Amino acid sequence: MSGFKKISSAIVAVFIVCFVVFSCSVYFQIRQNINDETSSALNQVQEMLKANMNANDIKAVAEQSPHLSVTGFTGRLSMPTNYHSDNQPIYIPIHENQYLVVRAHDTAELVQNMNLFWLVAALFFTTLSVLLFTLKVAVTQRLKPLNQLGDALQQLVDGETTNDIEDSDIKEVKRVIGQFQRLQDSLQNKERQLVKIDKKLALLQEQERSYLARELHDNVGQLLTTIKAHAYILVNSHEPSVLELSAQKVQTMSQQISDAIRHLTAHLHPLVLDRVSLQQSLEKLVFEQELAHPQIEWQVSINLNKFAQEHERDIHIYRFVQEAINNVVKHADASKVWVHIAGDKQGLTINIRDDGKGFDGNAVESIGMSSMHSRARCIGAICAVKSHKEGGVKVQLSLCLLGTESLRQVNVA
Repeated sequence: MSGFKKISSAIVAVFIVCFVVFSCSVYFQIRQNINDETSSALNQVQEMLKANMNANDIKAVAEQSPHLSVTGFTGRLSMPTNYHSDNQPIYIPIHENQYLVVRAHDTAELVQNMNLFWLVAALFFTTLSVLLFTLKVAVTQRLKPLNQLGDALQQLVDGETTNDIEDSDIKEVKRVIGQFQRLQDSLQNKERQLVKIDKKLALLQEQERSYLARELHDNVGQLLTTIKAHAYILVNSHEPSVLELSAQKVQTMSQQISDAIRHLTAHLHPLVLDRVSLQQSLEKLVFEQELAHPQIEWQVSINLNKFAQEHERDIHIYRFVQEAINNVVKHADASKVWVHIAGDKQGLTINIRDDGKGFDGNAVESIGMSSMHSRARCIGAICAVKSHKEGGVKVQLSLCLLGTESLRQVNVA
């Protein structure tokens, strides 16, 4: 049911109830007033009769009253002529067996009062009709922006382009429209960011494929070609020194191929997690960075002894820490790095901070930042990345393992 129908139904229902109560009250009040006036007129006739006034004089007075009627009667009466009770006819003797009869006659005045009442009722109903019509026009016009807003929301759900919404002079409606427009702008900005990220991911994917192809072709491929040549020598040569040298070359190059494949595999997937715990994997990750960047002072604290392991979740945590540390060593130009990771049965907290140069707003849209927030969402964690004015960046991740639902919210400051 539309808003207008609900409002109009309520108004009509209230009006009908009030009108019925008012009508009954007015009707009974009119009847009471007429009865009182009729009784008063009959009492006046009775008083004149007691005062022995002439019948013609009584008739003249009674005929002027709208509440009385005067008629003649010829015949015998079965009750005394002085009998009288409220609103009962009064018989006034004129001659023998002839009487002047004065009766209550309130029909005319009742009809007159009821005609006036129905005239007022018609005026009320006309006013109600005009009110409802005006209300319908006003509601239709005033709520038109809300109808347009509903259509725009449906278009937004369907992924279509939304139409413009008319402005409203109603404060509440205007506020709702403003909130919708801000929501729409925010969604459009998010969509543009997703498009940028998709393009960057596609480019990164191509770069990754190029890297793998180059490593396989330039490194593994060349080693295999050389091994093939030495294998030919091993088959066709008969000099012991040449055979020994070729065998050593084949052994060395086979080890190089094994190392190259291990390096590529570690680049694609953290195999260390398949062999050791998450804590040991993270300690190894940080230790390798310490060796690679001795100019940076590292303060490391990792305690995950009571943290429940889950392989899929641990991969996201490992990649999160890896990306955060890579950002520090590549972009921060920091001299100190603090790595604090603690976990227990209740959850996990990660704090990685540096004293570097920080970042601007554009860095928030980078692939690395997007990857960190995406991994946080995948495990139901809260991620916050803050760049301080005095320098440095602080990366925080908070994972709660208690409750029926994990928080899935990303805050970027």
